[in-house]
Amino acid sequence: MKHTTHRLTPEQKRRQWISGPLFLAGSAYCLYLALSQPLNERTVLAGTLFAPVLAVIGTAHLLALLTSVSFDEHELRWTGLWGRRKRFTWSDITNVEVVKKNERAKAPEVVRITHRTRGMYDLPVLIGLPGSWRDPDFETKTAGLVSTWRATTAAATK
Repeated sequence: MKHTTHRLTPEQKRRQWISGPLFLAGSAYCLYLALSQPLNERTVLAGTLFAPVLAVIGTAHLLALLTSVSFDEHELRWTGLWGRRKRFTWSDITNVEVVKKNERAKAPEVVRITHRTRGMYDLPVLIGLPGSWRDPDFETKTAGLVSTWRATTAAATK
């Protein structure tokens, strides 16, 4: 079996390149407003709350460009949003499923894995966003991941 790696689609990458710097620019503008104006409730709110929140969101959008999910017949590996890498063998994974991220009607679908001892993880990149953000190959990619997990766990139980 071959090694498979999934990353964001080119359209998703383009949107991340646009939205990330826009959030960072918004953060810089809030910080500028907070530092250039006389100190009052509005400038304190902008400087202490909005600027850092927008900076974190902008950074997350740019770091999403580096996320990936890879798998072969032996293991599943992924690099998460903040650069944390995870690696699990298929025998340690008890469930792989596509679920809604939350209860909202327009909530994205995510691939959720359950590790035998470490709990549940939502995989990056394999996210079925609604509307124009949706990866057109989401179903195919998730089906490949799930079938690989099923094939390796079925072979291990024989």
